[in-house]
This record gives sequence, C-alpha cells and structure tokens, in this order.
Amino acid sequence: MKRTVLQIWLAIGLAIGLTVSAQAQISTEYRARIPFDFNVGNTTFKAGDYLIGLINPKSNQQTLAIRDAKGRSNKVFIILPKETNARRKVTKLVFHRYENQYFLSEMLTPTLGAEFLKSKQEERLARNQKPNQETIAILK
Repeated sequence: MKRTVLQIWLAIGLAIGLTVSAQAQISTEYRARIPFDFNVGNTTFKAGDYLIGLINPKSNQQTLAIRDAKGRSNKVFIILPKETNARRKVTKLVFHRYENQYFLSEMLTPTLGAEFLKSKQEERLARNQKPNQETIAILK
C-alpha cells in the first residue's frame, strides 16, 4: 500500500516538473486572436485567444507550444524551419482554408520562420481543391 502511494506521488511530481520545465523553456511567446476554429496536425482548436511559443530554441528538433489564453489546453507540435530572405516586418500566422476548414500552415516572425506538418485530412482536401490563404497578425 505504501509503495503504491509513493509511486502515485512520484508520478504526479514528475508530471508537474515536466509541465513547469516545458513552460519555462519557451523563449518568446506570441499572442493571437483567431476568429475561427482551426486545425494543427490532427488537433482541432476552437476560435479564441492563444499563446504560441518556441520551446527550447537551441534543440535540433524544433517544437512549438500552442495553448489557449485561459490555460485550458496546451499542445506541442514539431515544426519545419522555413527560410526566407526577406526580413519579416509583421509577425503573422498563415492558414490554409478549404471551404469552412482552416489549417495552420506557417508562423512568420522576425526571428522564426516555421511551417507546420500537414495532416492526412489536409492532404486529402488539398488534392481536390486549391486552398485559400488567410493571414492573422499576432502580437508579441
């Protein structure tokens, strides 16, 4: 019994430590108000305010955290670097829209160019129609 209780407390402590560690390593965080439901990979987000930040920028595998401003959800996604020669004057999110479905495609800031991996659902929609592009300016 004592061993089981100890294991439970250790698991809780580890989960809390990992959450605090991931949040502490976010170098720059941006705020965005997104007026429509959208998808990133296989995850759907509701319209609302979000905080978006790069986790551990010194790592070879770049990941981005997206969490709603009310703290209800926190998801981490692998991103692909997007190189561009032009200095980005506006920090923005770029979405692909297929009819009424939005998919986060890119995040462009003065210090980061990132592309998000396409989900199978977006790839299937892209085969049948060309996406419309929607841009949302975000605040630092």
